[in-house]
Amino acid sequence: MKRICFERLVVHLAGLMLAVVPVKAAEQRSATLATHAVGSLYNALGTGIATVISRHTPMTVRVQPFAGPPAWLPSMNTGETDMGVLTSADAVISYKGIILYKKSYNNTRLLIVGGVLQLSFYVPKNSPIETVAHLKGKRIPADYRATPIVRLSSTAALATGGLTYNDIVKVPVSDLQAGAQAFMEGRTDAGWHSLGSPAVEEANARKGGVKFVSVISTPEGEKRMADVYPGSYPSIVKAGSATGIVKDTAVLTNDIYLVASKDLSEEAAHDAVRALWEFNQELGAAYPALKAWRRERMVAQNAVIPYHPGAVKFFKEKQIWNKEMEAIQTKLLTR
Repeated sequence: MKRICFERLVVHLAGLMLAVVPVKAAEQRSATLATHAVGSLYNALGTGIATVISRHTPMTVRVQPFAGPPAWLPSMNTGETDMGVLTSADAVISYKGIILYKKSYNNTRLLIVGGVLQLSFYVPKNSPIETVAHLKGKRIPADYRATPIVRLSSTAALATGGLTYNDIVKVPVSDLQAGAQAFMEGRTDAGWHSLGSPAVEEANARKGGVKFVSVISTPEGEKRMADVYPGSYPSIVKAGSATGIVKDTAVLTNDIYLVASKDLSEEAAHDAVRALWEFNQELGAAYPALKAWRRERMVAQNAVIPYHPGAVKFFKEKQIWNKEMEAIQTKLLTR
């Protein structure tokens, strides 16, 4: 009788062990992270993020470069792409399926809010132009056929000064690089780019200095910017903090998000956020621009898309997910 009971116990334990195996086997061991093309800021950010997550979680994260978010958001919507780096502006207009996006990609979820992308027009340092309102009648790069998001952002900056592209002399260019080249060749009176970009550094060295001009950051200017380019807002950059910032300057700003597919498991999302939180200092070591991806920015009340449940779980564990964030999350999910 004892032998029979022992054999039954062995069989029962073996069954329990077999039941556990599929759970462990299902643990996500690899993930993809979509970025802009190799050589871009976003590709460098994504590579640094992937390095830290791969080092400190069971997942190996592989960076996948694309021409831009419109090329990879469809695959994230179907769960084929796990994570990605994009601006808050791209996040909200793609989530809602408005302006540049004819379809809603509403399976995108926020993992953390990272640094910022700051842009404005820049001119020769000795130019009398000080704000975007002074660009009326000036030669400005326009169209950006290959990168319509650039056209949208620069249009939003002009709008803060009450201008449209009908108020300037349009110099058609295909993309940011072509616009920067037009400025270098003297074919435009102003260029459009991000703070800290190599193009601005080169223009500063070769043109005897450049300066960024301010967007109009009044409440009315801020509303005009957001109406044209949802998810963007003006922020003040202190004098001397970047090339071309010769005095305190208001610039168009987007938050930069690390996002994930809704289909990414809660455990995998939780692990990714935990790694970026617990080993936050390693981000800056991986790439200088990631120093701005600080813990205190990860949860933001101005989030424009819902957070992933795995991220919410982690932030609740850290007791930084409050009633206000819960209300914001509910509103975003039911919008």
